[in-house]
Amino acid sequence: MFLRRFLLLGLYCLMATYVHSQPEAPKIKPEKCSWFSTILTQAQLDRLECAWLVVPEFRDGRESSYNMELSLLRIRSRQATDSAPILYLPGGPGEAASSSLTDWMESELGQERDIIILDPRGTGFSYPSLICPEVSQNKVVDWVSACRERMSARGLDLTAYTIPAVVRDYVDLLSLLDLPQVNVYGSSYGSRLALMLADSAPERIRSLSLDGVYPPPLRHTAEVARNLDMALNQLFDDCAKDVACKETYPALRDSFYRAVSELNASPQELSLLGQDIGMAITGNDFVLMMSSLLHHTSVIPYLPAFIASFANGDYDFEPLLGSELFASDEDGRESQTESAFLTQRCSEDLAVPEAQRYLTNPDGIAPVLIAATQEVVEAHYAECQTWNVPALTTPIERPVTSGIPSLLMSGAYDPATPAQWGSFAAEHLRNNWHFVFPNAGHGMLDSVPCATEIMGAFLSDPLQDPSADCFSALRPPRFVISPGKNE
Repeated sequence: MFLRRFLLLGLYCLMATYVHSQPEAPKIKPEKCSWFSTILTQAQLDRLECAWLVVPEFRDGRESSYNMELSLLRIRSRQATDSAPILYLPGGPGEAASSSLTDWMESELGQERDIIILDPRGTGFSYPSLICPEVSQNKVVDWVSACRERMSARGLDLTAYTIPAVVRDYVDLLSLLDLPQVNVYGSSYGSRLALMLADSAPERIRSLSLDGVYPPPLRHTAEVARNLDMALNQLFDDCAKDVACKETYPALRDSFYRAVSELNASPQELSLLGQDIGMAITGNDFVLMMSSLLHHTSVIPYLPAFIASFANGDYDFEPLLGSELFASDEDGRESQTESAFLTQRCSEDLAVPEAQRYLTNPDGIAPVLIAATQEVVEAHYAECQTWNVPALTTPIERPVTSGIPSLLMSGAYDPATPAQWGSFAAEHLRNNWHFVFPNAGHGMLDSVPCATEIMGAFLSDPLQDPSADCFSALRPPRFVISPGKNE
């Protein structure tokens, strides 16, 4: 998998130098798929069609100096059918949809349906590229400033890469495809794109599948401490209801906050199997580490033991070694275009009013959670000041209301797009099915096999209840008890 990611990243950099034509009307331009011969088998290549979606840089009357050419891929179904295809909208923001190409090639959802993948403007193979090589150059202390200066020197107007422009690209795509309708699947930030696309082109969409729901007008920055607080409480409460977990870790909540307090007072060196890894950790760092770990469904069963270990003064990753986190050598960074992330996050989430709103967190949230997450918010806000992209006001200031049949999937442990956000979106979607997976973090389709079964049933008939036997059998995590780690 690492090799695939490495090759994709190399292809992205190569494509950034591709010479493109002058501005013209939106169109689809076929292309050979030879770019992918190094990462796909011949059988997979036989199922793949490649093209460019050619769109104008601006659509508001401003003069464009070039076209944007967005990488467009279509994976043909394994069985020839006339079923409406799936249009995949990636998360991030700033993820390249093509980074999930091999996953979609292998997906059961592609048995009877084509999969359509478009790299949003600025990401992946799309031109012009917003990739910032400065991110990985250790000699560049302030990569945000260096990358922003280079973007300005290239004459790139970052207002052309905000969410309204990205959504309009998808509208153009749906207009150009020779299809009555598509099934839209949006993951995480992609669910936000999906909802806005449904608002812009409802007649083109047969169904919406939203995985980790991020609806307008909610904003991650304003809710980050509250969402982490809910995810942690889910962990503490589920452990207290589990006989073995409660017996072994009877005061998990207290243990966590004690560890945070002690680490803030006296930072400690982290280790792996007793070996120092050369990294110190504070209590705030531990809070943010837990936020990251809660994203991963496979890690959640190991978290009580991990917390207890830290509370007992053993700052080792050993309790997590049985999870899939350490079985994978990929961190997903190559799939995300940092400058596209900044452009969209800063224009939507980190305007001055949002930063001020963040400082008015409601009572009931532990001060250490507010302090830790505020460090990150303030750092992002400083980056946004340097990035200097104007804040958006519309169309993200209102909920999306729609009658399109919608499947919403949320993880009970998700600290990024919590189940409450799915419920908020569902209030405005007249024909919806909302499933909260009791054992999951962020991203159901990637981590819970039952989600694929439910989505398959939904796509077969979006107006029928897609509940599956597998869902009724799901339970909270079966926590892994580490011997010798009792409090």
